[in-house]
Amino acid sequence: MSSIEQYIIHPPKIQFEIEDSSIHIIDWRRLNRVDPILFLLMFILAILGWVNMYSASQNEGYSYFIKHITIFFIGLPFLFFLTTIDYRIIIASAPFLYALSLSLLTTVLLFGVQAKGSERWIPIGPLRFQPSEINKIIIVLTLSWYFGKIGDKIKRLPWYILTFFISGIPIILIFMQPNLGTAMSIAPITMIMLWIAGCRLWHWIATTLAGLILVGFIFFQVNSLTPEKIQAGEHPDFLPLKPHQLMRIYTFFNPEADVQGGGWQTYQSRITIGSGGIHGKGFRQGTQTRLKYLPEHHTDFIFSLFAEEHGFYKSALLIILYGLFLLRCLQLALYANELKGKLMITGITIIFLFHIFINIAITMGMLPVTGLPLPFLSYGRSFYLTCMAGIGLIFSVPREKSYLFSGQVL
Repeated sequence: MSSIEQYIIHPPKIQFEIEDSSIHIIDWRRLNRVDPILFLLMFILAILGWVNMYSASQNEGYSYFIKHITIFFIGLPFLFFLTTIDYRIIIASAPFLYALSLSLLTTVLLFGVQAKGSERWIPIGPLRFQPSEINKIIIVLTLSWYFGKIGDKIKRLPWYILTFFISGIPIILIFMQPNLGTAMSIAPITMIMLWIAGCRLWHWIATTLAGLILVGFIFFQVNSLTPEKIQAGEHPDFLPLKPHQLMRIYTFFNPEADVQGGGWQTYQSRITIGSGGIHGKGFRQGTQTRLKYLPEHHTDFIFSLFAEEHGFYKSALLIILYGLFLLRCLQLALYANELKGKLMITGITIIFLFHIFINIAITMGMLPVTGLPLPFLSYGRSFYLTCMAGIGLIFSVPREKSYLFSGQVL
């Protein structure tokens, strides 16, 4: 019997195709997968975000506060809807979503709304949509699809390298906006998902070392400039960053070099956090933020406002709460039934982890300012919806029967 005849008589088992679940694409019984612990942690963070935003927007007529609450209740049905969808359907559609995201990122470059030196938004009537935010989720879905398709081939160098072409194209498009912070966030997502997918250790270590060397070289080149040269438009030939981005990196190494300019945000953020002391100044009593010494205190520097008003103890509790949130996400990844589910949950968790760590580190002056919001606390409708979508996708993944923490067998 020929191999073709054997294929016809005994076709290979296909793990998943879209039509396999066409009847049960949406199943409301999957709402049982909502993990009560993760949902509770998310809801507590959301409430803290509302309280903090109420204080942050007192000088703006509470418009940010109203929008912040509104976007949560808009995103909540979206979260539950994603939970009811077979996550394999979503991952199977990743190539289409990836192509769509590249189209949107290109549209931003051509027709995007410019704000603060960057073209990041597509105007939709009175609203503005930020494609670079949802692209983080799409990258996670695309890599989950890719690793699921190639399986053990990821141990081979060509398939390993192809991963960086998949991630690299959106990184370049986002970098060209320019949106350095969001572009940087895709790198750790890619590296951690490669690790979970089972790539060769020496491939992974070599890539990580090359990345660290490149980052160190870039910082060294930027630090060799002067504020005068940067303002004149001078930059390393291989790094066409905007002057304000170069100044952020430069003032990170030289915080006193331009306190009234590029170093103002970092300098004032440190003062704001330190002025809160152990117990804080009290709710709505923050002087640094109320008197507008600290810019962007409702977005990038929302943690500084929280620390000023609530002090060290409550700020530490907030960080612990974020830690519990991340640990719970990783627990759900551990108990996922399939590799694709583990990859997707892990990738989404890395999005949260990167934003939490980088944002808080920036407010403390430990990293250059890159404009990454803090999940559930910072104002930003596109990113808030991205967070809600990510949690909905986490809930959509079925867990093993050994999963006992939620008190149910799925």
